[in-house]
Amino acid sequence: MLGGKGRSLVVLGTFLLTAGFSFKNYYLIICGVFFLFATFISLPAFESSMNIDELHVTREIDNTRVFRDDFMHIKVIIKNTGGNKFDFLDIFDQFPAKAFRLVTGENYISTRIDPHKTIKFSYVLAPRVRGEFEFGPLEVTVRDRLGFNAEKRIVPKSLTDIIIYPPYEQIRALELMGAQRAMAMSFGIHQTKKKGTGTDLRNLRQYVAGDQFRLIDWKASMRLQKLIVREFESERNVSTIILIDSSESMAGGAVDATKFEYSIKSAMLLAKIAMEQKDQVGIATFSDRSNFRWLAPTTKRSHFYDIINFLGEITPQGKKEIYWSIEEFSRSWDKRSLVFLITDLEIAQLDVLAAFRKLKSYGHAVCVISPFSPWFEIHELELTSTDKALAEAISEEMMLHIVNIKKDSQKLGVPVISVAPDDMFEVIMAEYQESKRVGKAE
Repeated sequence: MLGGKGRSLVVLGTFLLTAGFSFKNYYLIICGVFFLFATFISLPAFESSMNIDELHVTREIDNTRVFRDDFMHIKVIIKNTGGNKFDFLDIFDQFPAKAFRLVTGENYISTRIDPHKTIKFSYVLAPRVRGEFEFGPLEVTVRDRLGFNAEKRIVPKSLTDIIIYPPYEQIRALELMGAQRAMAMSFGIHQTKKKGTGTDLRNLRQYVAGDQFRLIDWKASMRLQKLIVREFESERNVSTIILIDSSESMAGGAVDATKFEYSIKSAMLLAKIAMEQKDQVGIATFSDRSNFRWLAPTTKRSHFYDIINFLGEITPQGKKEIYWSIEEFSRSWDKRSLVFLITDLEIAQLDVLAAFRKLKSYGHAVCVISPFSPWFEIHELELTSTDKALAEAISEEMMLHIVNIKKDSQKLGVPVISVAPDDMFEVIMAEYQESKRVGKAE
């Protein structure tokens, strides 16, 4: 194809040719014909001498899964496998600017390469935000010496999926916070054990009709001359399920402090606390029918890191189809559980209440944590509580929508709690602790 200079010559030649015929100026006609002829004659010569297929361009990335406080080192390798020399070669490696910041080096090179030679260049990126992003493609452009002609190609299979996790220090802080809160709960006033068939002896009592014979304590029965049975107690563990709204409305807020980002951090914290309490933890993210994802509960010791890996790949996208998503979750998991639903509730009230009824119909104990949009959108402005109240008043329509949902959800026994960035962690931990204390989802 024609390069920038080539296109300019074509425009100039066409203009001179038109002007020459208009003014009957043979000099202008000759110049116009010369420019056009020179441009189009050079194109076949360029294409016959420059075979771009002889260039083999690859990219090497040290790690496609990184923490947000890490660095990514990218190396691009260009090999000339043919016998032709390329005097003017441009290589450009594209990356999503919203997800990465260039730290050192350049992601392009303009160079020449001799036959059967190899050239490398590299650069370093720093991730900006958490999520999954598409890296690339690689773009190769070959030009002639005068810049009249150029050929551009996209390197096949040069797109790479990159997953950025939250900062490692942040994950460690959430782990520590979760472990400390779980330990505090272990010494609290809530009931941690229940009567059952566990391994810890609770007490002895007289036999009553219906007791299992295997529970009879024969030594005590012989001593007291009446049948005595043993009662045991077992740990009161539940399945904790965290459902996270990943629709596009959850992307509201500052770049690194969106409703979705706080939901992800809250989910990791809650998962850590629940696992420290020996609960099984399942995670689901939902928006529309093509974006429902489910990570089933398990007893694996490494499950917390499976959760981090699972959540690291999710970015807010798609419309909110909450009722369909709850139906899909119910098909995936029907065991009675403690369910935390994290959503901004920016959807029709009828759909929200239908989703709540669906969860309750399976016997789940449900708690809804709702990030309130205005509080997240003004989070970085460091407003006082009075200012936040004013922001709430400004968003009267949205608040009225939430209030109406709260009224109807109370009739279903589903608490809906609006949260801001500065209290979301505390609220979700307190609600989990209260649920364990009163024995929900037993």
